[in-house]
Amino acid sequence: MKILIGVVLRPQGINGELKITDLTDGFDAVRNLSCVYMDGEEFKVMKISARDNCLYLCLRGIFDRNTAELYRGKEVFCDREEIEKDDDSYFIEDVIGCELVLSSGKKMGKIKNVYTSNVDIYEVETIEGDASFPFLKKLSPIVDIENKTITVDAKAFTEVVLYKEKTDAD
Repeated sequence: MKILIGVVLRPQGINGELKITDLTDGFDAVRNLSCVYMDGEEFKVMKISARDNCLYLCLRGIFDRNTAELYRGKEVFCDREEIEKDDDSYFIEDVIGCELVLSSGKKMGKIKNVYTSNVDIYEVETIEGDASFPFLKKLSPIVDIENKTITVDAKAFTEVVLYKEKTDAD
């Protein structure tokens, strides 16, 4: 399975290096990548580094700025197995479809999407409509990927959740 690790922002320098957004948990997660994929094509990673919250990749077959320019805006993927992660971390793909449960035992709905930002925003489909909430420490989250549940503190959840009412168009 392939995981999105970033998007090419621009070429960096004249030797074909690519500057990409870093959608991972940081450089340590990807420092040992052997290959990446763009537009279904596989590229061997010759060098990878990180600066300014971005990743910089030198890839076999992209040796000059003109060639690198062709990949501007392209999504960059790697094999899931190549991502180094802590035992208590997980992939966004693993969270989608998890049941959101409050500490009171009330089931709220299923996680529909996760938007990455300074703080990840989780979107959950509830019977009252779609709700979104920042995934904050104050929620005291317990993420159980194996059982597909995320349990959060009920009181804290009611303080941070935002609902989008269902409409007739939904």
